[in-house]
Amino acid sequence: MTGGRGAVSIEPTQHREPAIVRIGHISDVHLADRSRYPRHGITARDCERHSARLARDLLEALLEVGVDHLVVTGDLTLSGEPREFERAAELLRPWADAGRLTVVPGNHDVWTESALDAARFLRAIGADGRGMRRPAPTYPHVAPVGDDVVLVGLDSARWGEDPRATAGRLGGEQLRTARELCRAHQMEGRATILALHHHLVLPRERIPSDRATSRMPLADADQVIRLVADLPVAAVLHGHRHCAFRVDVPGPERPTPVLCAGSVSRASDEPVRRARAFVYQFDAGGLHGVEALVAGTA
Repeated sequence: MTGGRGAVSIEPTQHREPAIVRIGHISDVHLADRSRYPRHGITARDCERHSARLARDLLEALLEVGVDHLVVTGDLTLSGEPREFERAAELLRPWADAGRLTVVPGNHDVWTESALDAARFLRAIGADGRGMRRPAPTYPHVAPVGDDVVLVGLDSARWGEDPRATAGRLGGEQLRTARELCRAHQMEGRATILALHHHLVLPRERIPSDRATSRMPLADADQVIRLVADLPVAAVLHGHRHCAFRVDVPGPERPTPVLCAGSVSRASDEPVRRARAFVYQFDAGGLHGVEALVAGTA
């Protein structure tokens, strides 16, 4: 609109296209020093199932392809030993220093009572990879990724006297806060991604070497499924199972993808268990693309 002296010019509103963000996802690093085992019910041979070199190679590949943010869904260590956490912090430092990292703990990160009591995960790693001098309640941890996407990290890791049979759990307070966050970001037009360690559901197809699917589930997985059914969630990211898979669960408007990253360090001859990392494309409308980076196939 134009006019005479003192008139105001009004520019037409510019329509902003939703911006695509690229999120890297790895899980179950299981860093260990073979010379320190057997201990904590874990043998030296267990250490050989994972390779720090494979994890480093895949993290370098993620840097090369370019991602806006990296999420690590737990089990950075084999049994929560101090040196294992130090090695994990070193491995993730480029992402932490750049402020592009979100980490949630896994059951192996609280494998021993001493690891839990000393808050080793929070001190060495923490939700942003930078560690905490004074550990404090941290989760749910909210990490904006661009203008239209928000990552919400959740802590499902729980210690138990028998760690091989201890279920994960989020608990009522985390679940209530997660629900409030999803609702608030929905009202602001942002896509919300949930990240935790334990699986919610398992695919119908089972692989021969995955004999422990009934052990260490998420005790309140039904509550997460209910949350996802009630509120729009762009995706749920997790690890725990060393086999990558996708299961879609009902959402209020469309199915919600639940994405397991498998293990970034698994040294396996089985193709379905081979070490891998993922790159996801998200915008305000949800998930638009999935790319797998698989070790040993280049």
